[in-house]
Amino acid sequence: MTIKTYQSHAVLEDLKNGKVYRARKNLRFDVAYQGLITLFGLHCEAPIFGYLSRHKSCTNGKISSGVLLTLQVPADQVWLTEYRVWADYMYCVTHYTLPQNRFQLISNEEFTQRQFDSMLINLKEQRSPSQYRMPQTIMEKIRPEWLVSYEDYSLPPVRRFLQKILHR
Repeated sequence: MTIKTYQSHAVLEDLKNGKVYRARKNLRFDVAYQGLITLFGLHCEAPIFGYLSRHKSCTNGKISSGVLLTLQVPADQVWLTEYRVWADYMYCVTHYTLPQNRFQLISNEEFTQRQFDSMLINLKEQRSPSQYRMPQTIMEKIRPEWLVSYEDYSLPPVRRFLQKILHR
């Protein structure tokens, strides 16, 4: 699967130096990330997110000052979710669950437990990429041999264009 993901320059350097990248805990989103790790049975501290190449993405890099990595990842190393469902899940878990139980909602006016349970089923069900409107990818790690190319979004657009031409 061809996956695009925005990462830091440090991640790119690690990959260029032959190191496997694994995301570290993110305190702000740890509750939601741990819920995803449990839901998918992942073996990592924090998931790595991306999107499928040639599919509608949720970002175009304008919000990123990092590096856009293009990866060729074996399908068995990728979990897919619908971006909208993933975003709703992240919101629910960070606002309406307790850290000790990421699958039970606290009573609120925005989401019911039934809606949340439906989200969990939708997230866990793996479908073919064509069955997602806007597929969000989840990975445990990035291996250096998966790196196909990169584009540095911290550079001005003209420099990015020249970098692209010179690295072909």
